[in-house]
Amino acid sequence: MIPPASHNSTTLVLRRTFTATRPRVFRAWISPVALERWLRPAGMSLTVRSLEACVGGSFRFEAEDGSYIVGTYLQVAPPEKLVFTWLRESADSRETIITVDFLDQGPLTEIVLTHTGLSTTEQHILLANGWSSLLNALASLLSATHLDT
Repeated sequence: MIPPASHNSTTLVLRRTFTATRPRVFRAWISPVALERWLRPAGMSLTVRSLEACVGGSFRFEAEDGSYIVGTYLQVAPPEKLVFTWLRESADSRETIITVDFLDQGPLTEIVLTHTGLSTTEQHILLANGWSSLLNALASLLSATHLDT
């Protein structure tokens, strides 16, 4: 269950444009092979243990340090939008919500990533740097012409 947002909760919003079509960028967010190549917290390897990209479906990712990221899809609208819960399992973690809007710009795609329910400004800053790094890795993956995500 998602805890109610407190008056201390923060929201992170990032925008990024990729040199790839909207369907291709969308697929990179729901393809286990693609996710394992770009969604690598702190550069660690990541294994997709389960992923069911449909409303009510869930995912479970395992990082090489043994930590897990789990979530449930709340909205899946290919290739326009994904909304899902996000929980990195640790003693002090709490479930947050991530919305990714995929905006068609012809041969380019802009995404707007909104991460809500963050508990502190420090967490907000850490996630901003973390998500920026992950989106850089996604851009590199999408620029690889040999990969069909």
